[in-house]
Order: sequence, then C-alpha cells, then structure tokens
Amino acid sequence: MQSSSPFISCIVTAFNEGALAAVSIHSLLGQSFSDFEIIVVDDGASEETRRTLQSFDDPRLRLLRQANDGLSSARNRGLQHARGEYVCFLDSDDTRPGYAFAEMARVARESNADCVFSPGMLCEPRNDLRPFYDHDIFSKLQARQLSRVDEPGPHLVEALRLLLAIEPQSANKLVRRSFLEKHRIRFPSGLFFEDIVFHNVVLMNVNSIAITELPTFTYYRRYGRPQITGTQSTLRFDAISSAGNVFDLFRQSRYFHDITMRRTLLAATFKLLRWCEESTSHALRWNYRQALQVLVMHMDERYLAPPDAGTREQMASLAPWAQESLTYFDKLANDVSAMSGS
Repeated sequence: MQSSSPFISCIVTAFNEGALAAVSIHSLLGQSFSDFEIIVVDDGASEETRRTLQSFDDPRLRLLRQANDGLSSARNRGLQHARGEYVCFLDSDDTRPGYAFAEMARVARESNADCVFSPGMLCEPRNDLRPFYDHDIFSKLQARQLSRVDEPGPHLVEALRLLLAIEPQSANKLVRRSFLEKHRIRFPSGLFFEDIVFHNVVLMNVNSIAITELPTFTYYRRYGRPQITGTQSTLRFDAISSAGNVFDLFRQSRYFHDITMRRTLLAATFKLLRWCEESTSHALRWNYRQALQVLVMHMDERYLAPPDAGTREQMASLAPWAQESLTYFDKLANDVSAMSGS
C-alpha cells in the first residue's frame, strides 16, 4: 500500500504533448519501486493532451490543472503539492526505465544525500539510443571516486567542479524536498531555460551528493515537436536572462572565490549561450549578440580575471569543450572592453 508520505514525488508538466504524455506516464507507473507518487500539472494543456491525462485512473497519480503559465510555474505548483521525502522531475515526452526509481531511492537511502545525480540516455529521432551528452563527466566522477560525498570539504568542491559541467537539466536529479524548502529553491517563473538556474542553485547549496551508476532517464529528440532546444525564436533570449541570474547568484555563494569553479560555470553557461547564438535565426542573431554583450558588460569583473596555469590545467581535465567555450566568452569580453574604450 502506498504511504501517505511517499519516498519519491515525481513532478510531470503537460502542455501540448498529446498522446506522447501517455508514454511518459506509463514509464513511471511501470516502475519496480512502489513508494512514489506522480504529480501531473496540466499547464493549460491542449484538448488531446488533457484527454490523455484524464485516461489514467491510478491512485499514485494526482492531476493538477492551471491556466497556462509556463514550465517553471507548473513545476513550482507541483512542488507545492509534493509529499515525498525526495522529488524529481520528468518532461511529459521523456521516459524513465523501469528500474529508475529503485536505483535512485537505493542511492538516496544509502547516502542520505541532499541530491542524487544520474546520467541519462539520448534517443535520436531515428531511435538511435546513446549515452546523454554529459556521459564523460559522470564517468570522471566515478573514476575519481566522487560518486558519494557526505560533507563539505575538498572532495565536495572537486565533485561540484565536475557537476557544474554536466547538462543543466532537471531530469538528472533526485532532490531532498526539505533541502529545497530550506534554501527556498524554485524554478524562475516567466523564463525559459529555467533549468540553468535550478541546476546551479542546487549545486551552490548542497552539502552532500551521490551519483547513480545506471542511467535513470531517456531524453527524446523529436522531429516536428516545439521543444525549446528546437526553436529559433526569441525564446532563445531567455537563456541570456537565466544566465545573468546564475552569475549574480553564484557571485553571492560560498564558492565564488574558487576560480576553477567560476571558470567551469562560465564554460558551461557560455557553451549553451554560444549554441543559442549559432542556432538562432539570422534575423535575430545581431540582436542576440548585442544582448550577450550587455550581459558580459554587467558581470562582476572577477569573472573576467585570467586563470593561472594550474586553473587552465584543471579546466582541461574537466571537459574537452571547456577551452573553446571560454575562448568564446573571452572574445565577447574583449569586444565589450574595446567598445568601452578601456
């Protein structure tokens, strides 16, 4: 029997996924682990999506409805109603393997960590299944024996330097609900690319982490679906606003003095910002570059401090893309400096 306070609350948001939402929900209801609840937030969903959601009759699933207010608002609404000791998230067109909750719960119980991180799988449009983009980072965490860190200290700092370089998304986390409440962590309403903020704020505050060895989610890239990562519209500009929030928050964190962490945050964030610039429409690209320069212009000058040889060596060991991303950032910083006449 399901307890009144389940171990895991999984929050799913739905908008216009239609019948695809059934695939996602079936993957959750089919878990081998039983102590969970699913909170589905209907964020002003399309009629087809709503019919799909209403077709489920399972006591483990709760359906909440709201007028369309965006992904962040819907996830925050789910958090308000979550009862689990830990919470996780899943987009309603992605899936979890049947063992996922069991693996996540096992690691959470054994480690008692603030946050359990998991690698994932990527399914391409032609059903080509492969490890998710950040597979190498998770492999390095395992190889450096950082799959479990119980308290603040040098090992946690080393783990966080790597975790700053994984994909900033919500599906790869199982987070203690009391930790989120203590630090008042929520998704930034009104912005897309909201996972950048959530991911990094979690990392700024955790005192203990753990890693699952097995992947616990599958992200699907789809043709003809209006995924944020597949659009060339002005929504890409929200990545700049989200990045600005991250840089301001990190500046106030206990780790801001660590130049390697600062540079890793820069590399990971400008990797995404560069991708947004390169994949946005040509009609918007000049405006996007101008907005990027404004972002850099208002960043704390300590972000601009050149790294020493030791930091460069550490960065090279983190991710092969880090230097290219930092070169992109440095070029933006130089352009801003030239425009200001300094």
